[in-house]
Amino acid sequence: MLQSADASLLELVVPWHTTWLDAVMAGISAAGSGGALWIALGIFGLAAPRWRAGAWRLLLTIGLTLLINNAVLKPIIARPRPAVAAKAADRHLPLRPSSYSFPSGHTAVSVASAIALNRLWPAARVAWWTIAALTAYSRLYLGHHYPLDLVGGAIVGILIAYWVLGGRHPATDARTLPLPLPARTIVRP
Repeated sequence: MLQSADASLLELVVPWHTTWLDAVMAGISAAGSGGALWIALGIFGLAAPRWRAGAWRLLLTIGLTLLINNAVLKPIIARPRPAVAAKAADRHLPLRPSSYSFPSGHTAVSVASAIALNRLWPAARVAWWTIAALTAYSRLYLGHHYPLDLVGGAIVGILIAYWVLGGRHPATDARTLPLPLPARTIVRP
């Protein structure tokens, strides 16, 4: 039942395709493959001494996310990928990966990286989250994942990023997350 609901949601979320959007989504998906774009940003951050510590944390977050998501969770859950329609071959889309579908590795790495980069370069937080959202959507558009795969990947990314980074960072997360910080009351005797 959940599988059929997820398949119906996939059709609802990706109602149409165009040739130019096929190329754009394939490119976005390729840039997110194996965390390539995020790794490149981490390597860029290593070049500047003031960003080096944050860049190492970003790279550690990416590595752990890839390891836990792709090498541990996917084989345990073993959810097959969506069936690729015959039209997909006619559209020259990338081949469906041979690995399992749940949770989405592209989404897990993108969300974890957006959180880590938000700490490193908080002024560009809109860019980080836009890239993460586009990367996740590209996986739906290409027919490589169901919507719940993305939700699972996002949860994995959030958990690993906050585990590596040590939870909320008051200097940046308070401004970027829609959650209010708890009020602090000082009681004096």
